[in-house]
Amino acid sequence: MSTITLAKIYEKQGHLADALQIYEAHLQKNPDDPELKKAVIRLRKINTKALKYFMEMHTDAQFLKFERWLGKSWT
Repeated sequence: MSTITLAKIYEKQGHLADALQIYEAHLQKNPDDPELKKAVIRLRKINTKALKYFMEMHTDAQFLKFERWLGKSWT
């Protein structure tokens, strides 16, 4: 069984797709849960923006900018 605790662990470990899948499944069962809504929105945003930034990186400066952005997104 996939729990919200497992989703949080996955998220902290960087397994965002796995975490998102669990959060979305729980959100379907509990559509009014504000924390689940926030988690789904947060991870969808990170997945979309992270891929865009990653694909556009060509220099060390861009990588460092991406790293800072990613750190801010998880806090």
